[in-house]
Amino acid sequence: MDDEDKQKLIEENEKLKKENARLKEILEEKKIKEINIKLKKENKELKNAIKNNDNEMLFDSPLCTIIGDEEISDEELEKLLDELEDLTDEKQDMEIISLLTRSKKRLEVLESLENENKIPSVISKDINDSSHHISKYLKTLKESGLVVCLNENDKRYRYYSITPKGTKYLNIVKNKK
Repeated sequence: MDDEDKQKLIEENEKLKKENARLKEILEEKKIKEINIKLKKENKELKNAIKNNDNEMLFDSPLCTIIGDEEISDEELEKLLDELEDLTDEKQDMEIISLLTRSKKRLEVLESLENENKIPSVISKDINDSSHHISKYLKTLKESGLVVCLNENDKRYRYYSITPKGTKYLNIVKNKK
């Protein structure tokens, strides 16, 4: 094996290492999202249990096993739950703001939908981009809950609308500029 072949193997190995690291990050992000969803659900259940004085529910909760035998008042528990929910919401806010600021075109799609519902071909003309790209942008925005398709079952002339969540984040990003 000559030096050139060795160099190629080293370069390929480096590429594989980078790809492996990227895939690990994606997997970790997915796990974090799943945990956040589970914690949000548990938070709501615990808040309801606190409001209803359901002690059996509270002590069956996984959160109480994390806290252990330490005595904690209902007020302290509710405060902890609120803080956890705020952190989860803040993380989601940052993810969406990051999504919008990383792509000027996604932002332009939201701006195009700000005042009226439109089909992708009209959005394409509005922001001067291909219909193929518009479909990708709309898919990403839809998955994030920022836009909604009003006639999902139709194969053609699907109308899209910005959601209240989409309007909220569009205004946040616009005001940061």
